[in-house]
Amino acid sequence: MKTQWRFRHAGRTLGPYPWPLLVQLHRRGTLRDDTLVQPANSAQWLPMRQVLDAQAGPPFPAGAAAGKGRLHLRLLLFGLIPLLALLIAFYWVMHSVRDDIDPRPWWLALAMLSLLIPLWYALTSLWLWTASARQNSFTGRDLPRLAMALTGALLLFTLYSNYRPLQALVGIATQPDRYGQFAIGFEDGGRSLVYSGPFGYAAPARLQEELARHPRVDRVVFDSPGGWMVAGRGIARVLAQARIQTAVVRHRCASACTLAFESVPHRVLEADAALGFHSESNQFSWAASEHANDSFAEVFAARGMPQAFIDRAIATPSSTLWWPDTALLLRNRAIDSVRLDGRDLAAADYFPAVVDRYFAGPEFAPLAKGLRQFAPAHLQKLRQDVAALLQQDALDGQIGAVTQQAINADEQLALQRAGDTAQLEHAALMLQLLQEFNARAPKLCYSIWTGRNAAAVNRAFTPAEQGAFLRQMGSMLQAAAQDPLPPPSDADGADLVAQATRSAYLKYGDAVYNVPLALSQGRVTPAMVCDMAQSTYRQIHAMRPAEAGAAMRWLALGKSPGGEQIGAVARRPQDSGGGA
Repeated sequence: MKTQWRFRHAGRTLGPYPWPLLVQLHRRGTLRDDTLVQPANSAQWLPMRQVLDAQAGPPFPAGAAAGKGRLHLRLLLFGLIPLLALLIAFYWVMHSVRDDIDPRPWWLALAMLSLLIPLWYALTSLWLWTASARQNSFTGRDLPRLAMALTGALLLFTLYSNYRPLQALVGIATQPDRYGQFAIGFEDGGRSLVYSGPFGYAAPARLQEELARHPRVDRVVFDSPGGWMVAGRGIARVLAQARIQTAVVRHRCASACTLAFESVPHRVLEADAALGFHSESNQFSWAASEHANDSFAEVFAARGMPQAFIDRAIATPSSTLWWPDTALLLRNRAIDSVRLDGRDLAAADYFPAVVDRYFAGPEFAPLAKGLRQFAPAHLQKLRQDVAALLQQDALDGQIGAVTQQAINADEQLALQRAGDTAQLEHAALMLQLLQEFNARAPKLCYSIWTGRNAAAVNRAFTPAEQGAFLRQMGSMLQAAAQDPLPPPSDADGADLVAQATRSAYLKYGDAVYNVPLALSQGRVTPAMVCDMAQSTYRQIHAMRPAEAGAAMRWLALGKSPGGEQIGAVARRPQDSGGGA
C-alpha cells in the first residue's frame, strides 16, 4: 500500500506511517488486533484486524486488494487447479493401484485424499467469499461464488458415489483383517515353504520377507480356503519375482488361492487335495464390473486351460465353489501331476497307480488274485480299461463303479493255459465261470438261484451286500485256482451243491429247491433268496479248493439248486435232514 496510515496508541494518535511499518508493529505485538487505524486520506477509523483481513486472507499471501482479474487468476491457480489435481489423484489411486504386494499404504493415501479434498475446498471457499466481497460486479463477485458452489456440488456427488469404497477403507483401517490368520512354515530342509490359512492383506509382504530370508526355497505348498483377491494377485507377483518353480496343493486351495497356484510353472495336487473355483468377489464396489474376472481369465488362459473350463470356473457364483475332480483337472491342464505315495505322477502314470491301489484293497483283492492265477492277460486288460475310464472321468471317478462297468463291458476273457487235456478242460470250465461272473456280478446270486433275470429283484440288494458278494465270489475263485489237480466231475459238483444247500434248507425248507415257484407264491422275498445264496456260498467256500471249484462250476453252468437237472440228487440231503 502506498497510502500513509495513522494509529492510536496509549491515548495518542501517531503517524502517518507507511502500511508495512504498521504490519511489522502488529507482528511484534506492539499493535493489537483491536488497535484503531486510519488512512491519511480518510476520516474513518477501523480495527487493525479488519484491515488485515481485507488486504489478504488464507490460504493466499497478504497483499493489496486484488481486482477481479487477479481474483479469478488466484482462484484458478490456488483453488480450482489444486482441487482438480486432488480429485485426479483420488481416482487414480482408487482404480489403478490395487495390485501392489502391500496395497495398504495406497489405501491410506486414498483415505487422506478423501479428507484433504473437502478441507481444501472449505479453505478456498472461505477465502473466495472474503476476497470477492470487495467486488461489486457479477463477474467479480457472483460468478466466482457460483463456480465454487458448482464445484461443491461436484464434490458432494463424488463422495456420495464413492461412499461404499470409502466405508470399506474405514473398515480396513479400524477393524482387524478377517483373513489375517495365516501361518508360514518350512519343510524338506528349507526347500519347501508351507502356507496355511486364508489370504490376508499382509500375506504377500510377509511371504516376500520369508522368501528373502530363505533363498533355498524352490517350491511352495498351499493349504488355503482363499481370501482377498488383491492378496491373491500380490502372492502371485511375489512367487514370480522369487522364481518359484513348483506349487503344491495340500488338502485344499480355493478362491483367490487358485490364482496364486496357477501362476507357478509346475503345479502338483496331492492325492487327497482339491481345487475350488468361483467368480471373483471383492469387497470394493469399484472392482465390480464386467472385467471383474480378468485376473482369473488371464492366468488360466496362460496355463493353456480350455475356454470351456475357464468359463465354468468364473461362472460359478462367488457364494459357492466348484470342485472339479482330479481327472477333469488333469485333462484341462489345471494341474501337471498328482502326488501319490510320495511320487509326482502325470496322467499316464497316475490313473494306473490308482487302479493298482484299488485292486490291492480289501474289496477287489480276492478277485484280483483269482484273475492273476487264471487270466493274467485279462487282469492286465481290466487294469488298462479301468485306468482309461477314470482318465475320461467316467461315473464321476467312482472307482468301484468304474471297475464294475469295465467288468460288465468285457466280453473276452482270454485264458491262456497250456498243458494236458485235464488242464484245458479245467481252463474251459473256469472260463465259463468267469464269464458268468463278469456279466452278472454282483447280481449272480439271483440269476443262479432263480434261473431268471435279476433286474426285477436287484433293488433289494444293498451296496453292502453287493460288496460282500463280490469279495466272497473272488475268494472262492481264488481257492479254486490254487488247486493244480484236475477238477472233480460235474456229477461230483451236483453232490457238492446239494451238500452246500443243507444249511439253507434247514432254514427255508423246500423253497430252496424251487425258488421261482416260491417267489411267485410269495413264500419268500428277494432278501430271503439272497440269504439262501449267501449261505450256500459260505458252505462252498468252506470246502477244499477242488471241491469248491467243482461246485462253483456246477452253478456257473446254470444248474441251480432249484433246477430240474439236480432235483433228484439235491433232495438227498433234504431226506436225511428230515430224518434227523
